[in-house]
Amino acid sequence: MGNIFSESNQNRKSIGLLILILFGFELAAVFAFNFIGLLFILPYFDFDIHTVQMILSNPTAYENAKIPLLLVLTTTSIGTFMLVPAWVISKYGGVPLTYFLKLKPPLLATTGLTLGITLSFAVVNSVIIEWNESIVFPEFLSAFEAYLQAQEAQLAVLTRFITEFDGLGHFFLGLIAIAIIPAIGEEFLFRGLFQNIFHTALRNPHIAIWVSAFLFSAFHNQFYGLVPRMLLGAIFGYLYYWSGSLAWSVFAHFINNGFSLLMIYLFQIGLIKIDILGSQTIFDTVLIMFFFIFTLLLLYSFRNLFIKQNDSLAKSI
Repeated sequence: MGNIFSESNQNRKSIGLLILILFGFELAAVFAFNFIGLLFILPYFDFDIHTVQMILSNPTAYENAKIPLLLVLTTTSIGTFMLVPAWVISKYGGVPLTYFLKLKPPLLATTGLTLGITLSFAVVNSVIIEWNESIVFPEFLSAFEAYLQAQEAQLAVLTRFITEFDGLGHFFLGLIAIAIIPAIGEEFLFRGLFQNIFHTALRNPHIAIWVSAFLFSAFHNQFYGLVPRMLLGAIFGYLYYWSGSLAWSVFAHFINNGFSLLMIYLFQIGLIKIDILGSQTIFDTVLIMFFFIFTLLLLYSFRNLFIKQNDSLAKSI
């Protein structure tokens, strides 16, 4: 439950400057590493810049754009979510990156609880996803609503396009680009950095968790997924806060993204009949309430597991 940006490392005035620095570097990294990603895929199109510009302006019109898109996404994610946070942590946090990934026993119980929390909450969150998608704006905001709906529809088309896997190798590339790298990078950025920074600035771990969760959701630029992604980010935040290790929020993040990709791939090869990108969910109130209570119990167990460890450590000193 520590905080790398404690008063011994940063005073509260310098925390505000650090937030500005971090935001500035993140914005610069998005543009810089997008450009680097474009350079990486130029050989894929015989160094024809005009062709690359045409394809990336409307990628779904070109079947051969799937792999390049994943490569650009991977490059941007590594730079934005890994390299920039690593630099900030090294310069201002005063701790090695391995500090975030320290593990305490019992590993098997913690792994099981983390897995259970993630999958159980996914069922509960499906209701919140449908609710968020059905939000209707007042009449005077109809133009803004139409813009958001058009953006959502475009994103849905792009998501389906890049997750139409052409084989097992393509699936594993998608797993790296959409599940593994975001799980590591986004957790280092939003939990490892922002959550610790806001904890120091606001002196309240719970506010820090929820502010970081909101930023995590807002960064994805998807209004119709804002609330469910924020709740998911809060769960990741509490897993990190209670355990003191980013490894568990990274693991939960990977399971959340990776399980969805696996379901998509299994549907495509005909092993399951549920299309999670297109199916309408039929909710069973009793079942949802069961998973809601089950998720809370698992979170309570996870919290208690580490509180007991901290109490035992304090008594032994």
